[in-house]
Amino acid sequence: MKIEAVSIGIPQLISNENGQSFRSGIRKQQVQSADLRKQGFAQDGVADLKNHGGDDRAVCFYPFEHYSWWEQQSGKNINIPAFGENLTVTNMLESDVCVGDIYQIGAAIVQITQGRIPCITIDHSNDMKGMLNNIIRTGKTGYFAKVLKEGIIEPGLRLELQERPNPGLNISVLHQLFFHERKNFEEIAYVAAIPELAQDMKAKFLKLIPIKSL
Repeated sequence: MKIEAVSIGIPQLISNENGQSFRSGIRKQQVQSADLRKQGFAQDGVADLKNHGGDDRAVCFYPFEHYSWWEQQSGKNINIPAFGENLTVTNMLESDVCVGDIYQIGAAIVQITQGRIPCITIDHSNDMKGMLNNIIRTGKTGYFAKVLKEGIIEPGLRLELQERPNPGLNISVLHQLFFHERKNFEEIAYVAAIPELAQDMKAKFLKLIPIKSL
């Protein structure tokens, strides 16, 4: 498991195909090193604080292997970090990474908290219709982590798994449950009770459960 690229950036204006403009932090730039703090990377940020960011979503990961798939699907060159991720990583697909996993990256330590819930900004930023729908369909979402220990992050650093408290709950399972199995109330209740899951994700899962089932 290795970091292919480190990317940061502050929110900026993005225009969609209708000529409308909005602020987003999705368009980041690759850097040779970045200072990872509890709230996220220095000189990095999000515009929509309600749906993005926060301590539970301080670091966004995206698997490097997905890029070739997207290029095959689109017929276009797609440059890192097209998905607004901070860390583009190898050998860490959604099916390989579990909620609660603790990884050491150099001096820093992070814990995986949830899969990414994509939005239409991905289509607008890449000027490519259908990316959002394909992400939801395939589960190629990426995922978030909180910072347990701060440190400097650089491309080429290895990620070392330290703990795995929930080996049965990988990011792919979480995605399938949230987007495609919304009436599996028993499993949803089980997942929502996992302490390592991000608080915002817990709330989203609990909203899916009818009151009479609680």
